[in-house]
Amino acid sequence: MSKRYRPNYSNEFKLNMGTVIFIIILLYIIIRVVMSLQKESLSIYEVQNSYIDTNINATALIVREEKLINAESSGYVSYYVRDGEKIGKNKTIYTIDETGSVYDKIKDSDTEALTMSDDALTEIRTRISTFENYFDYSNFSELYNFRYDIENAVLELTNEALIEQMTSMDSADVSTYKKVTTQDAGIVTYYKDGYENFNINEFKAADVDKSSYKKTTLKTGEIINAGDPVYKLVTSENWYLVAPLTTAEANELDDKETIKVNIHNSSKNITCNFRLTSADDKKFVIISLNQQMVNYINNRYIDIVIIMDQNNGLKIPNTSITQKNVYKIPVDYLSKGSDSMEERFLNVKKLDKNGEVTIKQVEPALYITDDQFCYVDPDDFSPEDVLVNIDNNETLSLTQAATEELNGVFCVNQGVADFRYIDILYQDDEYTIVKADVSYSIAWYDRIVLNQSMVTENQIIK
Repeated sequence: MSKRYRPNYSNEFKLNMGTVIFIIILLYIIIRVVMSLQKESLSIYEVQNSYIDTNINATALIVREEKLINAESSGYVSYYVRDGEKIGKNKTIYTIDETGSVYDKIKDSDTEALTMSDDALTEIRTRISTFENYFDYSNFSELYNFRYDIENAVLELTNEALIEQMTSMDSADVSTYKKVTTQDAGIVTYYKDGYENFNINEFKAADVDKSSYKKTTLKTGEIINAGDPVYKLVTSENWYLVAPLTTAEANELDDKETIKVNIHNSSKNITCNFRLTSADDKKFVIISLNQQMVNYINNRYIDIVIIMDQNNGLKIPNTSITQKNVYKIPVDYLSKGSDSMEERFLNVKKLDKNGEVTIKQVEPALYITDDQFCYVDPDDFSPEDVLVNIDNNETLSLTQAATEELNGVFCVNQGVADFRYIDILYQDDEYTIVKADVSYSIAWYDRIVLNQSMVTENQIIK
C-alpha cells in the first residue's frame, strides 16, 4: 500500500520565523542609523594659543593750517624754493617775468643752462623709487598725483638753472623781472585742492571720502595772471588726522586718553591726543599731531593704523561659551584654612546634633576675586547656609547674597563637563580670545565642549 505525501509544516514554520527575525533586526539597524544621523554628535575642541589683530586701519584726511598766496602781477613765474621746504618771513620765494623776454634770452643764449645736474637727476630717481615702493593698484588715482609731483620737481630744478643765468645778465635787460618775498614764515607747497580753509569743527562725512578728491598743481609753466594762486604756505607744525570709525571701534577708543598711531607704514609709532566726534550719523576720530607734518606735505589723504592693545591669549569658538550664576561674596569673608596659608576658604555657621552652633570651613570653587568680591560656585553650599566673617563675627545669609553671571566653558579633561570661568579679551563673529594664566580657568591644550548647548554641568562625557 503506497504512503500518502504529508507536507513538512515544521520546516516551513522555521523558515518564516527566520525571515521575521531578520526583518526585525534590519529594521532596528535602519532606525538606529536614522536616529544617529538626526542626532548631532558631541564635538570636543582643543584650546589653542592665539593672537587677534584689533588695530584700527583707516584712510585719514590731513588737515593743516594753510593758505593760498595769490600772484601780485601777471607773467612767467620762476620759483626759488623747492616743494616742502621751509622759508622765513620776507624771503624771496619766486620771481615773475612780466613779458617773458628774460626767459627767452636765457633759452636763446645758453640752452645748457637748463640742463639738470647729476644731483638733480638723483633726486628725481629717488622720488620715482619711493612712489614704486608705496604704489597701490587699488588707488590708481595716485598715479596722476605722482605725475604732478614729478612735473613740479622738474620745474623746481630747471628754475634753479634759470635763476643762475639771471645773475649774469645786464640789469637793463631785466626791468620787467621782479622778485617776490613772503609775508609770513612757513612750509611751501605748490598745489590747491579746496581744503585750504577747512574747518575741522564743521566737516561733513563726505569731506573724509577720498573717492572724489582732486588737486591742481600751481606750477604749470604757463603765464600766471595777477590774483591767481601762485603757491601755498603752511604756517604751523600742528596738524590733524580725521578718520572714520565704526561704532565698535569708537567704543574701543572711548575710555582711552591717548592713542598710538602709525602713519603710512612708518617705522615709528606716534603717541597722540585725540577726540571722538560725529558727522552725518557717522563716527570719526580727530587725532592731533605736532611732528612729521612736512613728510606728508603733498598728501591730503593717508593710510594710518591706530595701534590697539595686543590680544594674546587662548582662542576658543563662540559656540563653547556658556554662562553660570554664582555667589558674589565680600572678599572679607575669605579666610585661611587650618593647614593652608591661602585665603580660599569660607566659614559656614552650622548647628550640630546637640543644637549647638559650630563653624565649618568650606573650600568652594573660587572662580575669580577682585578688590571687593569673590565669586564662588553655589553648588558647594546649601541655599540656607549662613557665612561668618571670623574677623568681626558679621554674618551673611546666602539667601540674601548677591549673584553674578560669569562667562565660561565646559572643560572635559577628566571626562566630566566641568565649568571653567573665562576672562574675555576680544570677540569677533566666530572666535573669542580669553586671558591665559587665570586661576580656575582654561589653559593651552585643554579640551572643551565645542557646542555648550549639548551638555549640562557635571555631565559625564563618554
